[in-house]
Amino acid sequence: MASRNPRRAGRHNRIPGQWWQPGVYGSMPAVALWILARLPAGLLLSVTGMPAAAAWLNLAGDTVFVAGWVASALLLWLTRRRPAPVRSADAATAAESSPKPDHRATEPALPG
Repeated sequence: MASRNPRRAGRHNRIPGQWWQPGVYGSMPAVALWILARLPAGLLLSVTGMPAAAAWLNLAGDTVFVAGWVASALLLWLTRRRPAPVRSADAATAAESSPKPDHRATEPALPG
């Protein structure tokens, strides 16, 4: 019977289509946080009340950016398709041609 599997030997599997979304959607707020971190120090101090607001916003942008792309990598890794293991022709024919043991001959006889 012919295989209905459309994959051919030597062909690579396609990459899942939506693996990039967490990285891209995480990059947008990261860029916004980086832009906010570049605002004048006096404006940030008056809005947030923290003298180190620029450093915190910059760190938050870095964290969101890295977390988004790590999530993309994890999604890509978890949705990968592994190819079926390739059995050699010699092993397949040897397994088919070997005689199967008869278990009835080795079972003890029941009394009665």
